[in-house]
This record gives sequence, C-alpha cells and structure tokens, in this order.
Amino acid sequence: MKKLLLLAVSATFSVGAWANCPTKTQTIFQCITTNNKTIQVCDAGKNIKYSFGKINQAPELAVAVLRNKVTTYQWEGIGRYENYSVNIPNGNHLYRVFSSIDKINQSHSAGVEISRSGDLITTVDCAPSKKIINNLIGVELQSED
Repeated sequence: MKKLLLLAVSATFSVGAWANCPTKTQTIFQCITTNNKTIQVCDAGKNIKYSFGKINQAPELAVAVLRNKVTTYQWEGIGRYENYSVNIPNGNHLYRVFSSIDKINQSHSAGVEISRSGDLITTVDCAPSKKIINNLIGVELQSED
C-alpha cells in the first residue's frame, strides 16, 4: 500500500512540472541543494507535498501528508537566529525544511534536516548561490509543540 501511495504521489510531480509546484498548489519552499538536487514543499490544500530529487527528473522521494499532521515553527522575535521551519512526518522519518538568518552577521542557511525516530540522520543544505523560494514565514499550519 505504501509503495502504491508513493507511486501515486510521485506521478503527481510530472517531469515537466518538477521545476515548480504542480498547478493548483502553492510553493511553500524550494531550493537547489549543493548537490544539484531540488527540495520542494507545496501546499495542495488538504495535503502538504514534499519532494526531493535531481533537477528535471522524477523525484527520488515524494510524499503527501495531511495538512493537520504537518507542523511549523515560526520565530517569535527573540534571539540571534531568526528561524522558520515546516515539519513533514513520513512514517518514522521527519523532514524539517528550514530557513534561518543570523541577525548579527546576516548569514543565511536553508535546507532540510532528516531525522529517523527522533535522531538526526543528515542535513541537506541549499546552495547559497542559487535562488531559494521561501514562503515559510507565516505559513498557516499548526505550531510544533
């Protein structure tokens, strides 16, 4: 069943539409990684869609998660780092798509942290020299606890 769902979700991200979120969805986040892959989060109304993979190819990973299962962290105006994220669960994995600005030295970082059963596996960084579409600020999702 999971393979069938993943295949059905993958099919919604056609090769031609891979550069942008599919029609009738909104881009929450998109970037090109330091390894020339795309991280993408799309708001499809009832679902939030996350995909990762090589540019102009079918995604290596594509999941659609019910909106009420996805959470967000919104910076509250305190501290050196201005952080925003969307947390997308997938079984025992969590994809935390983030954007952060160091307010003192004005450095920016963005990407996805991948955790399994609460343990960080890896962080995939967006290439700082490439365009980042960042609509994480104010995204209407439930707050993380």
